[in-house]
Amino acid sequence: MADFMIGTSILETADTRQIQEAGIGWVRQSFGLPFEDRVGGMVSREYRKSKAWAQRLRAAGLRIMGITPLPGIGTMKPDAQGGLKLTWRNFLPDWCGALGSEEYLKTYEAVCTWLARDLKGLVPAWQIANELDIEQFGGPLNARQACDLIARAARGLKSTDPSLVVGHNPAGGGPHTSYFFGYLYGRGDGLLDYCGIDGYYGTWIAGGPQDWPAQVAQLHALTGKPIFINEWGFSSAGNIMTAEEIASGAPVCQLRKWRHGWGRGHTPEGQADFVRETFEVLRPLRDILMGLFFYRWEDQERCWQCGSAECPAETAWGLVDRQERPKPSFHAFKEAVRRLRG
Repeated sequence: MADFMIGTSILETADTRQIQEAGIGWVRQSFGLPFEDRVGGMVSREYRKSKAWAQRLRAAGLRIMGITPLPGIGTMKPDAQGGLKLTWRNFLPDWCGALGSEEYLKTYEAVCTWLARDLKGLVPAWQIANELDIEQFGGPLNARQACDLIARAARGLKSTDPSLVVGHNPAGGGPHTSYFFGYLYGRGDGLLDYCGIDGYYGTWIAGGPQDWPAQVAQLHALTGKPIFINEWGFSSAGNIMTAEEIASGAPVCQLRKWRHGWGRGHTPEGQADFVRETFEVLRPLRDILMGLFFYRWEDQERCWQCGSAECPAETAWGLVDRQERPKPSFHAFKEAVRRLRG
C-alpha cells in the first residue's frame, strides 16, 4: 500500500470533515463476532451496525483499518481490600469454543475469512485483535496461544483477499512481548505485512518521543517488515505519582495519577509539544514506516477501564475535547502531517 497511513480512533459522532482537516485519512474500527449462533449463521444486529458505520465513513472520504474481534477485555473492578484489580471479561459465546483451544482457533480463522469476504473493498487493512501480549487484552492466553490466534486470523483474512494489509499490534510492555516478534516474523509464511507496535512514552511507560527512532529501527531490523505504529499519544491531563505511590503498585485508575511524565507534563500544551516532537523524530524514518495512528481523536467522558469521569487513564487523549473543539495538539498535529507529507 503506497499511501502513508495516518489515522486515529473515533466515536460515531466525530466530525469527519474536521478529522480530514487535521491530515487524517484513516480510522481504526473494531468489528465484533458477526454471527448470533454459529459461523455462517444469522448475522448479528451489532455487526450490521458496524458495517453500516464503516460504509458511512468511507462515503465521507475516510479509509478503514478493521480490528478483528477481541476475545475479551480486562477492566478495573474493586477487590476485597478496597482497591482496584484487573478483571477479565470473556466476550466468547459457547459456540466459539474455549479460548485458546483448537476449536476456537478454527472458529476464529473461519470468522476472519468471512469478514474479509463480506467487507472486501470496504476494509483494505486489518489489525488482528489488540495488544494480545498483555493481560488486559490477552486474558488467560499464553504467548504461544496468542501468537497462534494471530497467525490463524491472518491466514483466514489472506485466504479471501491476498491484497489485504494485515498485522498485529503488541503493546510492547508485556513479559513475553519479544516472543511475539520472534514467533510471528520468524515463520517465513509472509502472512503479516507489517510489524505493528503500540507505545505511550511519557504516560504509560517511561521516556518520550526521543525513544521512538530506536524502537522503530530495531523492529525493522528484526522483522524485515515496514513498521506500523498502531497506537501512540500523550494524555493532556493527570498529575504524576509520588515515589511512595509508585512503590505501592497501585494502578493508575486507583490513584488517578500517572507514573510517568514528559516535558511540560500532562497538559494541553505538553501534549502539543509531544505531538510536534514525535513527528519530528520519526520524519527521517519515513521510508521504513507504513503509518501511524494517533490515539485518539476526541477526549472521553469517562475512563473505560474504571468508569470514573475523574480518572485520567482514558479521558484526555484527544486532539479535540469532548465538544470537538481543537486542543493545541490538533494544530500541532495538522502542521506536523503537512511537514511529513511535504
